[in-house]
Amino acid sequence: MKTAVRYLFRILSVIVFGAIVTGVLTAGGYINRSSDSPDAVSSATAQPVSAGDMSGKYIVFINRGLHDKAGTTGDWEKFFSFTDDVPLIMEDITCKVAQLDSEGLDTARKYQARLPENQMKIEQEAGVMLLSKAELGRFDVMIMSEAAAKSYSAQTLYDKENILTIKM
Repeated sequence: MKTAVRYLFRILSVIVFGAIVTGVLTAGGYINRSSDSPDAVSSATAQPVSAGDMSGKYIVFINRGLHDKAGTTGDWEKFFSFTDDVPLIMEDITCKVAQLDSEGLDTARKYQARLPENQMKIEQEAGVMLLSKAELGRFDVMIMSEAAAKSYSAQTLYDKENILTIKM
């Protein structure tokens, strides 16, 4: 009888411990109980985004050095230019945006909504540091509003050979 009670207490303690650990992980956001998450091929949002949805003037910089090796520079140019015949691009990108450029961040998020979930990661960085790294070719894709590009003197990037500049 004593051994049966001990086993019941052990099983109960394991169940309680497991419930506490699961509760902590769920509260911390490490466990997601939602089953309606999109798969890798579905779009990140249900609403389609078109060129008309983009407000203001902005500039997209693409690092040719990274994308020419993969042969996707032309595909990304079509994607960021809203060309109708954009092929399926099987490449993840990191899009850099200046920290104080809210228009650039909004534009980057709209582009992100057109891609499958997690294909485009958006990172914010101080504008001066961002352009300094871009001068050295240490970026993947960079989006700036025209106002931010002027204030950070991004015009120095327009004619660089290893950077594709798309002005919208």
